Amino acid sequence: MFLRKISVLIAVLFTTVLFGQEKEEVLFTIDGDNVYTSEFIRVYQKNKEIVLDKEQKEFDDYLELFIDFKLKLKEAKDLKLDTIVNYQNELSKYKEQLIEPYLQNPEATERLAKEAYERTLTEVNASHILIRLAPNAKPKDTLVAYQKIMNARKKIVSGIPFEKVAREYSEDPSVKQNGGNLGYFSAFGMVYSFENVAYQTNIGDVSKPFRTQFGYHLIKVNDKRKSKGEREVAHIMIKNNPEDSLSAKNKIFDIYNKLKQGDDFAKIAMEHSDDLSSAKKGGVLPKFGSGKMIKPFDDAAFALKNEEDYTQPFHTKYGWHILKLLKIYPIESFESLQTYLESKIKSGNRSKLLDKDLARKIGKNYTMKEDVLALSAFYVEDMEEMNSNATLFSINEENYSANDFYNYYKNEKNKTTDQIYNDYKNESIINYYKDHLEETNAEFAIIYQEYKDGLLLFDLLQKNIWERSEKDSVGLMQYFNKHRDQYVWKKRGELSIASCTKLEKATLVQQYLEENKTIDEIKDLVNEGATIHVLFSSGTLEEGSSKLPDDYNIKLGVSKIFHPEKNQYTIINVSKIMEPVNKTIEETRGEVINDYQKELEDQWTSDLRNKYKVKMNKKNLKKLKKRFDSL
Repeated sequence: MFLRKISVLIAVLFTTVLFGQEKEEVLFTIDGDNVYTSEFIRVYQKNKEIVLDKEQKEFDDYLELFIDFKLKLKEAKDLKLDTIVNYQNELSKYKEQLIEPYLQNPEATERLAKEAYERTLTEVNASHILIRLAPNAKPKDTLVAYQKIMNARKKIVSGIPFEKVAREYSEDPSVKQNGGNLGYFSAFGMVYSFENVAYQTNIGDVSKPFRTQFGYHLIKVNDKRKSKGEREVAHIMIKNNPEDSLSAKNKIFDIYNKLKQGDDFAKIAMEHSDDLSSAKKGGVLPKFGSGKMIKPFDDAAFALKNEEDYTQPFHTKYGWHILKLLKIYPIESFESLQTYLESKIKSGNRSKLLDKDLARKIGKNYTMKEDVLALSAFYVEDMEEMNSNATLFSINEENYSANDFYNYYKNEKNKTTDQIYNDYKNESIINYYKDHLEETNAEFAIIYQEYKDGLLLFDLLQKNIWERSEKDSVGLMQYFNKHRDQYVWKKRGELSIASCTKLEKATLVQQYLEENKTIDEIKDLVNEGATIHVLFSSGTLEEGSSKLPDDYNIKLGVSKIFHPEKNQYTIINVSKIMEPVNKTIEETRGEVINDYQKELEDQWTSDLRNKYKVKMNKKNLKKLKKRFDSL
């Protein structure tokens, strides 16, 4: 009760600081339900920059939008949409996201980030021996595994090569191929406990046995080297064609020959690469480190030594590729990488270390009691036979029973009983904090309420507008027929575009097109074996398309030679013209649905205005208008 009173007091003080004396000023009512001036101010200040329509930023217009918003919420609650299971489940997911900033542990996170950064500067090459052991193994099985790993270590220490001992003892299936050698790795490349031992062991030394969730290990560190950093490359990819196995290969080698002749890599990537996400950027990919891409791609990228070098065509399971090295990035400073490293820590197995530290800090504010006797039963009894009502521990008088722990325990794998219990207790402390955050943090309470309203409004719009517009095919067609003139194709042409790097070759291409020679005939006449002088692309384009020259208007026949850039000559051949025409419903369904939804929502909002009585408080409205310009 005391905690609850303190929470209410904090909420009142917080709101008073924000809104002064406006807390109790009613701006308007909807069927008697109060809407306060303070809420309008808070919502306006938060959203005023999001409202793009200039007119809607005027006071009266924004107030009308706010009234419409509250009317829709009123309707949603009257329909009891906030009691539906799907809404409750979605709200729970949103709450988890909203709580995340309140669960930060910056000191511990930074400490682990600095450790990880130091390790990213060095790559470790290590070999290992694994003796498998279940986390919940019985003592006698644990002893057998430990003796086995110790026997293996004695042989290595006596001088028998690690690889030979690994092939004899290790239960890692890959040992047959690699003799236990795991290759090079750095931070985040292995589970954290394994990584720790690898970095703490000197080159040439063999570690003492240690245990992970997989069993007992020995590590021999073969080498440590400076990390290679990252690469930024541009990429041209031609996808495999299952119907013509040679077409992709032939095209990539045509492109390769064009590159050797001096053609612009970015231009070719934009026009011909099948990796559409990178093609629009001239083929440029986000920078990446060693081991982050599939092996053939990774090997090719890190084999390039000089910026501006490019690879020969190479093949992967995705198709044919050419890479161009744009920039070599050494390992950045800790300050530059800190955010990235902290994100990796929070999403990986290091996160349990953060939970442990966070639970320790939070737990200091709670009254906690632990029943050691009840807990000890987990180590000596059959858990299914235990007294399920026995309390293991309590947090502020909230009890956590043996049955609660058992339900958690039986779903956990790859951990010892000690690890599972500590994780369960830490998670319970954190979950208790999350469950009571609305009572102890007024800022969170306000934000969470906004999410409740937003999600409720989403469900209402989906029910009343979006689903209706998609299912009401008759109404959609009626709307389309009424507004048919809004949906029009511009002038279009079925055409082919020829790209050349030399004027004399472009002139030849233009001549052959005028002579009605086919594309294949022109390529045979203009290209000289491995030397590619012309590339073609074909399709249907609207006038004004970005793929066409800026000053080109679609017309039948062969165009003049356009010269938009250095070493770039373009000729367009239009075989068919389609004049401007109204689009069919199939050709513009998405746009029509959007417009139809807007009409439905406007009509629905008008109906809500008639359904509910909105009564303005004229005195408080007048005061708010005076303040509006300063908001």
